[in-house]
Amino acid sequence: MLKFNIHSSVNNLFLLLLLLSPLHIGNLWAETILYKNGDRIYGTVIDQSTDKVIVLKDDKKQSIPKSLILKIIFKDVKDETEINRIVEAEKKKLNKEGKKTEKEEQLDTILLEQMIKENSYKIVQKRLALVEKYLEEQDASWEEYITAKRSPWDPVWRAAILPGWGLSHMRQNGYARTYQTFFVLSLLAYVGLDRAAHDRSDKYKEKTNDLIFKDPLIYSQVNAALPAATAQLFIQQDQISKLESLNSLKNQEHRYSADGNAALGITVWIYALQLAHSYFTGRNWAKHNVIETPSGESSSAGFNFKNTYGPIAAGGAAMREYRSEVRYVTLF
Repeated sequence: MLKFNIHSSVNNLFLLLLLLSPLHIGNLWAETILYKNGDRIYGTVIDQSTDKVIVLKDDKKQSIPKSLILKIIFKDVKDETEINRIVEAEKKKLNKEGKKTEKEEQLDTILLEQMIKENSYKIVQKRLALVEKYLEEQDASWEEYITAKRSPWDPVWRAAILPGWGLSHMRQNGYARTYQTFFVLSLLAYVGLDRAAHDRSDKYKEKTNDLIFKDPLIYSQVNAALPAATAQLFIQQDQISKLESLNSLKNQEHRYSADGNAALGITVWIYALQLAHSYFTGRNWAKHNVIETPSGESSSAGFNFKNTYGPIAAGGAAMREYRSEVRYVTLF
């Protein structure tokens, strides 16, 4: 009963989509629809009205006026001889206006309605068969998952290798995706901010080298070409502009570096948090195959090892012994 409740809560949406989604039935059964002009198509009749027929062909609905239809054969006919015989027989039933008698049309309508009901039943049966197959596969998957021998450290080492893996191993997919998303985002933020900080540092060094080695040569040329007062004013304004640019680069480097360190701290915190979450959740998760014996001892399915050290029952308090036991437990 517990397994059924778990399935119903997890798979209801999928089953609803499976029941309502288009079903490929073209290869299972089909009717042969003969037109009065000699053409023909193969499809499954699923509905009709007073003046048209609805056919499912290649998983698509197609509306065909009844006035164009000569005959609907409720089976897949490919033999040309049989088709020609049916066409000749049906054309003899047509009057000068290319229509059948009222009695013939009523009979065709009744037969068509019966076929639509049978086709609807077949479609429902096919959908139910798919649902049953899906549930059987899910039952097998859950049975294997539930009966497998568990260790509380299985989720931990998985979480240590890949954040979220330990929780997804315990079917805690919501938590797993959340941790993975935030871990990846924080890690990408750290990488981007760290790269930006290094970029600003490289630009700061480049501009500093220019200020020390290149600018004096440029300033000497300016002094030689311009009057002293004008050259001095130009040099002062240029130095102020470059110093402000250097300060801006250094501030950006510090800001990006600080934000990058914060992002790295968040990344490490998320990693540690999901590791702890996997450990504490795994302790309860691993208890599913642990039973308590009448003597109060805990055992699990498979081999169980027990080591004890205590006094010998017949030897008095002064004599002690070390004892090892191996048990094999089967759960049923």
